[in-house]
Amino acid sequence: MGLFFEKIKRTKSSKPIVAIRIILSIAMIALFILGYRDDFNGTYLGYAFLIVGLLNVMNGVESHYHRDEKKVYVMDYLLGILFIFIAITELGIG
Repeated sequence: MGLFFEKIKRTKSSKPIVAIRIILSIAMIALFILGYRDDFNGTYLGYAFLIVGLLNVMNGVESHYHRDEKKVYVMDYLLGILFIFIAITELGIG
């Protein structure tokens, strides 16, 4: 089982972080539904990508706080920056 799946020692997230993740996930699902109903409007998709980027950066901060391996939080930060960049280009900011 160690070939594809690696057992990691992960500490539990605090309750406010879990609540923020749930709220942002519900907002992201609502944006996808609104975008679908509005003929696949790219604005809603851009905001959904922005939320995904913020969630990844938040995971990176939490991994950094719990002193996980460097590759874990660097990957979370990079994915967050990538999604935020996609959101900026989708929304036409800058």
